[in-house]
Amino acid sequence: MVWFEKCGLVCWFLWSCLLVYAQSGVYENYRRSSLYSVMLNTGDKYCNEIEDVFTTLPVNDKFNNHDLSVKSIKDYDGSAKDKRGKIERFLVQSQLAKRIVAKWFNRDRVTGAFDMDLVAERGQYNASELDVKLAQSTVRGIALLEDAGEELIGNTFLLVNDIRYVDKEANAQVASLIFSAVKAVATELTNVSNEKIASVASLVDLASGTGKEVSDLIGGFRVTITSYLYRLEWTEAVASEFYEKYYYDSLSVDVHKKEAFDARTDLFKFEFIGKQRVTSDKLVLNGVRNNIQLIRKVLNRALDKSIVKLQHEHEVFRVKSAVYEIKDGEVTVQIGMKEGVDEKSRFEVLECYVGDKQRTMYKRVGIIQPVPGAIWDNRYMAVEEEAVGADFNYTRFKIESGSGFHIGMLVREIR
Repeated sequence: MVWFEKCGLVCWFLWSCLLVYAQSGVYENYRRSSLYSVMLNTGDKYCNEIEDVFTTLPVNDKFNNHDLSVKSIKDYDGSAKDKRGKIERFLVQSQLAKRIVAKWFNRDRVTGAFDMDLVAERGQYNASELDVKLAQSTVRGIALLEDAGEELIGNTFLLVNDIRYVDKEANAQVASLIFSAVKAVATELTNVSNEKIASVASLVDLASGTGKEVSDLIGGFRVTITSYLYRLEWTEAVASEFYEKYYYDSLSVDVHKKEAFDARTDLFKFEFIGKQRVTSDKLVLNGVRNNIQLIRKVLNRALDKSIVKLQHEHEVFRVKSAVYEIKDGEVTVQIGMKEGVDEKSRFEVLECYVGDKQRTMYKRVGIIQPVPGAIWDNRYMAVEEEAVGADFNYTRFKIESGSGFHIGMLVREIR
């Protein structure tokens, strides 16, 4: 019987890998880390306007989107003193870790029932099979759940961003006009209709000085972001207690388990990984048509920059990407400048396999390095900016070591 269980697990694993290796649009179905991003609202100048734009930004596409309804944390003190302590007290008081777990298992707000649909979707498992194996506590079921926990739930990250406008006196007039547009008072400034947003061209007309001077001022519009990175603590002990004491599906609603889960406040926690401070780069105005786009471009690129720096410092936060194509002795991957790729970057090529404990493992099979001049500019609005490399669609890599690479293998940056 055990032999059949192991064979079944191997078949499942091979099927998961085949999903990754398929060429026709399925190569992106590898297991990603999940990210929930929020910002601190310190009440500083223009903070509310920045928040209005931040809440509309897309999640970095190298992560699964695990956002909750809470996208802003109020911190009207605004001082840097004990900033991390304030954040962590909020995380405890709001039970944010518990809410993240509830989202992983699609908890029903009325019955409290859970399901495996999201875990199955992100891990390429069979949801019904996971539910059955959980109930039966079979060898394969336990292996699948442990693998899902380690690979998926245990790689859920929270990014808390303290975003500040760089308040330089020379930029005061332009900044005021930009943020006024966000608050829908652009009509008074530019006499455009209510349906329109003040454009960058309108700012040039309104601001003093020559066009070149104003362009420099607007291009100098910058923010600083201090990002605090946390990881959901999903240990075997936590997982075991959750499955045994609190998990039930819609076919076996348990009022007592529901009440027990609602009352429990100390099971789920975050681990602090680190923090990073970045300043946005000078803005290129090409392709920017209005003030909302301007702020979105500045914020998006700065947030991506912060994520890249955190990944450089913390290996646990580094993402994997799938090999896209292999031709003419080169490897192509759909990553680029947004992920911090430059000519000095080096990536390991990984092959997945089943380890001794029936866990998904990764083995290095080679190292690749970007081809100079062939790095994809996939930063936010790079196409609209008409940036060099924005139309590449991938970055080309030369093989530094290793062989036998194939589509669907994974790559991860090494430092």
